[in-house]
Amino acid sequence: MADEKERLLTYSNNQKKLYDHLIYCARTIKERFTKYRKVITHNGDAIEGIHHHSIQLSAPMVDDHVIIHQAIMDEFLYEAGFSVKNGDELHYVSGTETHTGYTEQRISKHFQDFGCTFHDELKLVQYGRKIGYVHQWAGAGNGQNEGNSLTNAIKALYYNSLKEGREMYDLIISSHYHKAVMASYSQNWNTYYAMITPSFQMKTRFGQKVAAFQRNDIGVGLAEVSTNGLIKVHRPLLMEQA
Repeated sequence: MADEKERLLTYSNNQKKLYDHLIYCARTIKERFTKYRKVITHNGDAIEGIHHHSIQLSAPMVDDHVIIHQAIMDEFLYEAGFSVKNGDELHYVSGTETHTGYTEQRISKHFQDFGCTFHDELKLVQYGRKIGYVHQWAGAGNGQNEGNSLTNAIKALYYNSLKEGREMYDLIISSHYHKAVMASYSQNWNTYYAMITPSFQMKTRFGQKVAAFQRNDIGVGLAEVSTNGLIKVHRPLLMEQA
């Protein structure tokens, strides 16, 4: 297995850039949040998978993608200072079935010693704040419309929660769109937040088709809930791009 990992973890220049930035993100998290309990959530699409006759793949087999992901995530957790003893949590959220199929359940089991859980929708309560994770929610928007759909989704969720007698989420974290976006909505002296996390993939040919002339945000999203319940959505750790 070690030889297999070594074979698979050879990479191109672009993949080296991605790997270096991932390790930078992990070390930044460790340094910046040393005294914090960490909740690390992989929010869907853990692998690219084999689909649509794509030729932009680092390995030809789904099992290879799983091995690569697990090996790199092991390094990320180590570099981030992840510790179950300190109360840190690890969660996986299901992504797009075209990409991942059933592999994310398998991947989460690989991390069972870290107490890893797997969800289609993840719901957590941190210091009295209700936080929801889902792979795909409101769109990111573009240009002058960036964030509009996300803001409208928070508003809709707020009024639907009132109508249905449900407690409102304080923070919704989604992904999917390869863009880093943050939005908020205030009502009755409360502020509710939503964020779309960046991706960790260079722009593909499919990305060129659906988002031509737009940058693909690459990095890690960060949010903080203080012990007093204060929410802070931090600027994401984005990779510099030309």
